[in-house]
Amino acid sequence: MRTLRLLCLAALAAAPGLLRAGDLAWPPITQEQKPWTRWWWPGSAVDRANLTAQLTAIAQDGFGGVEITPIYGARGYESKFIKFLSPQYVDMLRYTAAESHRLGLGVDMATGTGWPFGGPWVSPADAEQKLVIQDGRIVPQPTRFKVKRSAPGGEGWVVNPFSVAALEHYLQPFTQALSGLPAGSIHAQFHDSYEYTASWAPEVPAKFREMHGYDLADHVAELGGQGSPDAVARVKADYRETLGELHLEYVRAWVDWSHRTGSLAREQAHGAPGNLLDIYAAADVPETEIFGSSNFPIPLYRNLPSETGENVPPPLVNRMASSAAHVAGRPLASSETFTWVREHWHEAPSEMKPELDQLLLTGINRIYYHGNAYSPADAAWPGWVFYAATQENTRNSLWKQFGWLNGYIARCQSLLQSGKPDNDILVYWPVYDLWYDGDELAKRFTIRDAGLVEKFTVHDAAAWMDAMPCGRLAADLVAHGYQFDYVSDAQLQQLRVAAGAARPIRAPGGDYGLILVPYTRHMPVATLARLIELGRQGATVVFVDGFPRDVPGYADLAAHREQLVSLVDGLRATDLGSGRQATVGLRGLIAATPSPFSATAAGLFKPIGAVREPLADAGLGVLRRRLPDGELYFVSNLTGRAFDGWAPLSRAARGAVLLDARSGRTGVAALRAGGPVSLAGGPQNGRGGPEVYLQLQPGESVFIKALDHPAEGPAWPYAEAAGAPVPLAGEWRVSFGPDVSGQTPTPPSFSTAALGSWTNEPGEAQRFAGTARYETTFTVPEGAAPDDWRLDLGDVRETARVLVNGQEADRLWSLPFQARIGRFLKPGKNTLVLEVTNLSANHIRDLEIRHVPWKNFHEINFVNIHYQRFDGASWPLQPSGLLGPVTLVPLKLARP
Repeated sequence: MRTLRLLCLAALAAAPGLLRAGDLAWPPITQEQKPWTRWWWPGSAVDRANLTAQLTAIAQDGFGGVEITPIYGARGYESKFIKFLSPQYVDMLRYTAAESHRLGLGVDMATGTGWPFGGPWVSPADAEQKLVIQDGRIVPQPTRFKVKRSAPGGEGWVVNPFSVAALEHYLQPFTQALSGLPAGSIHAQFHDSYEYTASWAPEVPAKFREMHGYDLADHVAELGGQGSPDAVARVKADYRETLGELHLEYVRAWVDWSHRTGSLAREQAHGAPGNLLDIYAAADVPETEIFGSSNFPIPLYRNLPSETGENVPPPLVNRMASSAAHVAGRPLASSETFTWVREHWHEAPSEMKPELDQLLLTGINRIYYHGNAYSPADAAWPGWVFYAATQENTRNSLWKQFGWLNGYIARCQSLLQSGKPDNDILVYWPVYDLWYDGDELAKRFTIRDAGLVEKFTVHDAAAWMDAMPCGRLAADLVAHGYQFDYVSDAQLQQLRVAAGAARPIRAPGGDYGLILVPYTRHMPVATLARLIELGRQGATVVFVDGFPRDVPGYADLAAHREQLVSLVDGLRATDLGSGRQATVGLRGLIAATPSPFSATAAGLFKPIGAVREPLADAGLGVLRRRLPDGELYFVSNLTGRAFDGWAPLSRAARGAVLLDARSGRTGVAALRAGGPVSLAGGPQNGRGGPEVYLQLQPGESVFIKALDHPAEGPAWPYAEAAGAPVPLAGEWRVSFGPDVSGQTPTPPSFSTAALGSWTNEPGEAQRFAGTARYETTFTVPEGAAPDDWRLDLGDVRETARVLVNGQEADRLWSLPFQARIGRFLKPGKNTLVLEVTNLSANHIRDLEIRHVPWKNFHEINFVNIHYQRFDGASWPLQPSGLLGPVTLVPLKLARP
């Protein structure tokens, strides 16, 4: 079973190239390419009828599968709670797997309830421990940390994340319970982000001595902060590295167990105290997460402080999961997505797409929503909900419209799971500097959980990534349009070199042309020696801002420093000029340069095929993948400016097609020989590669397939304005459908010539959550005969289904709210109908104002995005409906 699943995952890399029915065709959408969703089971109080109903709705809304995570339950339903891993629970799991299989869905499960791993069968000996120093001795003590948000039957101590023996004991009940399920029932096991609190395990002393060559017990003073600052930092760094290695062994043991039970393993390494790249790579599917919201300059994009939290998604950290996948040869890199992207019931698809595009640009190609909560039919609206989620469930007024977003995700992933990554550069991650500087970083950035266990969380990315030399280098690479992956010390040892190849550096998952080493103060001798050996074999290695200054570790410090100096002195044997130096006898090149983006150093990139994407000069995000018959580019405009012009590509092409994942539209692109390689007035080093004509409004994205053969098919419908916008200034008739709750009267219809929020109407309209129908008639101006018309709806709250003369013309859910409707128009009178759906927030606000009880959950019950007491009554009314202005823009088709 494990072999079959792994082979199926590996086959994803080439499938679209094999299945393509033409250059313009989208690949067939598979279960793996659809988005999945976390599915909380409150109290595990599930039954067959409700499971079938909700799984059916999930499948119909375009999801590929669910990840089951049991949590605390709802008050009043205690008699229906099912004990975790009991025979009744396993029976519900078996039924869910069977129904999901029937509906074309997959099923993942968290290896536990709530988070992190733990439960009633975790003994005190296997539970978390913390290091306590008393009278100069280490005295381990229990942390007494219990599973957070646990489900019935899952309450208990958290297992020690530094003990494989403790994990093996923890997994025994799972092995027994899951053994009764049919083969293939569970697609993957899931390990959530590191939120353990342990700092000690019985395995620490032996592991510490094995790794570092001295006894920890002899240096308790330094561990406690006594002694010279350098000695204290070195002993603590050795301790942190030891914990990181023990946790890596813990994760590997869990992955092996997952395989033995017939499942894949999804691992969220972030937050762990070890080398995240190695921990991510230990799993079949490395998984990152985005928590919070970004502030994009896209017109009409909303990022209001009242609706958003303090956290901002960290793209440079998100890239670590995809880097681990790329280097290790894992075809999928996933993300827990849309966690706390907005306040409850304030998440609109138009606000979610830019976050999604930013994530896809980091190399993520598998989306898991966060998420959906099981809720029985007899639970009054809004039903059972989770306290930190998108509320992506059937009770949300935007449930069907999230399905439109799901279609976009599926089309994106059908391409992003095709071919192979095409990143030119490996960037070394200097984790030893972070372990050494842990205390100082904690002081500078007020990192949570600072101390002996240094956790690399997504919340603290500014401290351990963005502000560090590696983060600054990575940001510069992104800004200059270079494609890259991070690489760890252990992964460097796995690299091989094919001297003379265009990209000679061979990792298990792909080929690279260059290794960049950011400013590094503490580098192991073994790592530097490996980099030099790679250079001798024919690789190019560039040290930014000079060679490493020192070695990590406390033991044999003088000897290790001498070895490092000897290696660095050897590298300085030959002066290459302009600050570049290399060792004698290299088949490749090892150089030191102040900046890889200077005019002098830029010459290092070209010979080894490290080419940049000049579209970055225009602020566009670009991701590149290699296809069997060419190159795939994902281009997203997250700026406040439209792009209309020739887009230089870095790879050769004889033909090109454009694919719009929002609409599904495809067409043959205009292609010409290369022009200047810079779009921003910078250095223009001659002619670039081929150029494709692009027209991207702020918020839009597109795929480019640059082919090794001429493209055939209908041309992409480029257009330009052929006149001034024509306002649709007539009367609108507005009528309402049923409220999503099914519990309130339908608001009365009304007519208006001045568009605005329907909440301006008195009464029921102010608490309505659902879809309203806007209808108007208009006449195309006499004498106007453009090639096409673009309908611009202006501000829409939040989605609009567009019908022209009774025919569906488009489904608009993302910025900008524009549709091409010329083919649906007719001479004379035309009818325009817009089915506009709003947020559920106003209805929640009304429940709160009227003190209608609905927050009836055990444990945390309910909090707002700031983790304070939820108070929807204080929310302002959310603008709802068609705010406009609505215009028609005459278009002239063009062929650049």
